[in-house]
Amino acid sequence: MSEHYEKHAEQVAAAFFDLLDSDVSSRISDEHRQELAMLVEAAISTAVLEQLERAADQVSALSQSIRHGAEHYDNVG
Repeated sequence: MSEHYEKHAEQVAAAFFDLLDSDVSSRISDEHRQELAMLVEAAISTAVLEQLERAADQVSALSQSIRHGAEHYDNVG
C-alpha cells in the first residue's frame, strides 16, 4: 500500500501504545506492535477503497444520466 498509509498506521499504533500503562506497554513485543500497525493500515486501505468504489458508482450513474439526457434531449414535451 501507499507509504502515506503505512506512516499513518504507524502513528495510530504508536498513539494507542502511548495510552497504555508503561508496565503493559513494556510487555508488548515489537512484532505485536508491527502487527497492530499492519492491521490499522489494512483498515485504512479498505476504507479508502470503499470510498473510491462509491465515488466510481456515482460517476457511472451520472454518466448514464447525462448520456440518457443527450440521447433524448429533443423528446421533451
